[in-house]
Amino acid sequence: MAHMEMISAMVYQLLENATVDEIKAAGLASHYTEHGFSLYPVNADGVPFDVTYFAVTGDPVADLAENMAAEQKARATYEHLMNLTNDPDIIAPLSYLRQREIVHYQRFKELYDEYVEKYYQPDIKKCR
Repeated sequence: MAHMEMISAMVYQLLENATVDEIKAAGLASHYTEHGFSLYPVNADGVPFDVTYFAVTGDPVADLAENMAAEQKARATYEHLMNLTNDPDIIAPLSYLRQREIVHYQRFKELYDEYVEKYYQPDIKKCR
């Protein structure tokens, strides 16, 4: 959620002094209609953020794999955002967030590997 706060702060700063005409030109008229200059977290297609983005199964191996995938998707999204701008004041925090995703992925991967090695030894015969 801290990453969302940073992204929201950047969007707020970018829109802070925008005119309605600039909002329209940026393709944000529908967002402005519903929310004014307030922030309302949505994905790139306008789908609102909700708790269903948090996927858990109760199985540590599956949940760690899900976490690793989420970190990689977030890293790719930050890279895509960085490709859309040449503003160093936007690139710097996005670069920081991207690097954090890389580190998070590495830590989840280490835990995943350790857990599989030490504790997760499924009986393949039972699965058939």
